[in-house]
Amino acid sequence: MLGGIVLANFFVGLISREIINSFAYFGIVLLMFALGLEIQFDQLISLKKFIVLGGLLQLVGSIIVTLLISLLFGFSFLQSFLIGIAFSSSSTSLVAKVIQERGEEGSFLGELAMGILMFQDLAFIPFVIIFSSITTNTLSVGEISWRIFVDMLSSSVILWVVYYLGHRMAPYVFNKVAKTSRELLNLFIILSIFVIAYVSTILKIPVLISMFVAGILVSQTLEHYHIFSQIRPLRDLLSVIFFIFIGTNIKIAMVAPFIPKILLFAGAIMFAKALIILIIFLFLKFHSKLSLYLSLFLFQIDEDAFILMSLAYANKLFTQEEYLFTISTVMLSLLLTPFLIGKKEAIHRGLRSMVSRYLPFLHHYINHHLDRGQSVIEALEIKNHVVLCGYGRIGSLVGRALMLADIPFIAIDYNFQIVERAKQEGVNIIYGDPTDIDILDYAETENAMALVTALPDRFSQEAIVLHAKKLNKDIIIMSRAHRRRDHKRMRDLGVKVVIQPEFEASLSIIKKLLLLKHVPREEILQKIKYFKLEQEGS
Repeated sequence: MLGGIVLANFFVGLISREIINSFAYFGIVLLMFALGLEIQFDQLISLKKFIVLGGLLQLVGSIIVTLLISLLFGFSFLQSFLIGIAFSSSSTSLVAKVIQERGEEGSFLGELAMGILMFQDLAFIPFVIIFSSITTNTLSVGEISWRIFVDMLSSSVILWVVYYLGHRMAPYVFNKVAKTSRELLNLFIILSIFVIAYVSTILKIPVLISMFVAGILVSQTLEHYHIFSQIRPLRDLLSVIFFIFIGTNIKIAMVAPFIPKILLFAGAIMFAKALIILIIFLFLKFHSKLSLYLSLFLFQIDEDAFILMSLAYANKLFTQEEYLFTISTVMLSLLLTPFLIGKKEAIHRGLRSMVSRYLPFLHHYINHHLDRGQSVIEALEIKNHVVLCGYGRIGSLVGRALMLADIPFIAIDYNFQIVERAKQEGVNIIYGDPTDIDILDYAETENAMALVTALPDRFSQEAIVLHAKKLNKDIIIMSRAHRRRDHKRMRDLGVKVVIQPEFEASLSIIKKLLLLKHVPREEILQKIKYFKLEQEGS
């Protein structure tokens, strides 16, 4: 995006804007197809209550609040309504990339964020229909509503018929083509995209919606992983060109006078979205820390807003200055996203410190009402037990093993639903933030034999280790770590046992391969011991 701004403002005439425009449009088409291809309905179903309810409340709340903010900044009601719709979703591609780089795709936070983003992607279908239906600023509210209703109904019927037939035919056709040859399958993918785009123009359905639905259809086939791997490099390249194209729309001379206003508008929108998400998930009984983290993952404006606002600009619903104002806001939110997500732990720590200092009544309410549940262990005097921080996939398996071995333990988790389910199973579990020293103290850490940190992020692990050592300097701590540098850091903090799930999995595979090759067990043990010493830097 910044590269596009530089090209458009300082290297005028160096490249053809029309050529970039053509490539950018094809990039959007591939982006929507790939987006549909990546929709994982099993993930949506597994967390359907929080994803659908939370996602729906977030979209509606964001539309209403953004509409009101836009009205305050001088936009008309229709323009404000369209801005509210365009700005309500968050960026799937950007957030997914950040989650993957941080190694949090397997965490509850990562899964929940991705599920909400997928739900928002599905909402893109009616959004495009709305933006495509409104072609003039002079229509009355009744005429606009009627036109949207007719277009939504006709498009829904056509898309349902296509999806129904495609759901039955797509797996069969793609399977037949794939059996013929891989090259033919690659050609068939590209041909299908062009055919779908052509049929969409004949049926007067927005091409982007057709591509999205086509991607969802293809995702049901056995070949969808191969298809995604084939189009991904081209999609990534053309998506880059799309963002360059967006940057070329920004004229510094026209935007410069409005920069303070843009900053204020963007700040108000981002703060409002983050606050809405925080309130919704606190209402759904999520821990304050998890709710804040989720708001920092989803506060930004989706890059699809560029597409929607471009449609509105092409339909002459916005002037050039208004269009530049809105897309500059979107750009600013996207540029800030990686930095704020990267600082989410520090932001949480800073906010808690500020609330504790200046709003003690709110701090008391958060600690004793929002983030503290009634535990079945309150009346127990427990010693020589294990404190289990995190009761997700890994933590619950450790807890189950401890129960079978009749070893006393106390689990701590800030996922209210996990805590409620565990309580029903008779697990000794506390609802709270395991990084909080008061919660660790409440779990009798000073009398514990060992502590296990099963949380994925390093900041939480470090905070738990430091607080646990402060409460009990002799406690044996076991921790998970994703990266080699994290492994060394945990050792330096005094963690006795550091487990890297990926490394342990690789050792298990190596052991099985060596057994297949009839390598003696003593030699296998020596090699595994060597690998472990090498990994630990010994």
